[in-house]
Amino acid sequence: MTTLAISTSSPALSIALVDGPKVLARHHDVIGRGHAEALVPRVAALLAGRRPDRILVDVGPGSYTGIRIGIAAARALGLAWGVPVHGLSALALVAAQAFASDPALACVWALIDAGRGQVAGARLGPDLLAGGHGLVAGPADDGVALAGAGAALWGRAALHGDHPDAAMAGRVPAAALLPPQALYAGD
Repeated sequence: MTTLAISTSSPALSIALVDGPKVLARHHDVIGRGHAEALVPRVAALLAGRRPDRILVDVGPGSYTGIRIGIAAARALGLAWGVPVHGLSALALVAAQAFASDPALACVWALIDAGRGQVAGARLGPDLLAGGHGLVAGPADDGVALAGAGAALWGRAALHGDHPDAAMAGRVPAAALLPPQALYAGD
């Protein structure tokens, strides 16, 4: 089953066409702003005439505007193509990258830059189910590895300091999928 994955919740514009964990095509570029103008042309270029069987969209937490842009585009494309649209957490994408780089991890703190100097995150296991997400007040000194761009705000080393990467969507199990509705850091 081919999946178009879209992540616009961070400064990165990240899209990928995946078949399970296999990445068929990928675009990941830190653009800061301009997701609305860049997303659909980049999707068209990435797909090169192919049509996915489903769409997964990053529903946050992250940039309020970025989340809304990604969800609106995913829903519109899903309606136009007649394919299902599901959400996935930005934190699951961050954690999936950590588990891909070190499968021996028992769990990881997935952290994103929530803006205004705040960090949003959750502690996730290999099942990528976030029991809770939200703003995180300070570094977790529990011996659990950190992953994601949010760790840099604490001046802490992380397994990777990347923004959510759509190419990791194929590693997110069905049980971790969400409705295509915004998930904000303060929720």
